[in-house]
Amino acid sequence: SQLKGKTFHDHDLTHVIFGCDTSLKGEILLNPWILFGTTITRSELSAYAADPEVKRLNQEGFDLLGGRLKAYMLFVSYYLPLYVWIWINHIRPMRTKWPHASVTSDMLATPLDQLRRDYGIRLFR
Repeated sequence: SQLKGKTFHDHDLTHVIFGCDTSLKGEILLNPWILFGTTITRSELSAYAADPEVKRLNQEGFDLLGGRLKAYMLFVSYYLPLYVWIWINHIRPMRTKWPHASVTSDMLATPLDQLRRDYGIRLFR
């Protein structure tokens, strides 16, 4: 559907603007950026999470990490503290949140480094 295509397009743009690749680690590291550094709404998050393709990819991620229990343990012990660090050092200092579902064609024509300067985005390395 057109809405599903837009949802995935919006998600893909966040990978680019925040400099997170599409590996499993890149997907995991994108989460705090999307949750706290964009204007995404709860309904957009719910629609994305309910998508069958996203559910399948999430299950593949759990499997690659050794199952849900191991994935949750890894999240709590490693990624949660990293999310806090990313939030404090990268997301909180942003000038304004990235407009998750309302990126304009003018924005798409703007050089990436300029967009990052405009929004105060400093990449996590």
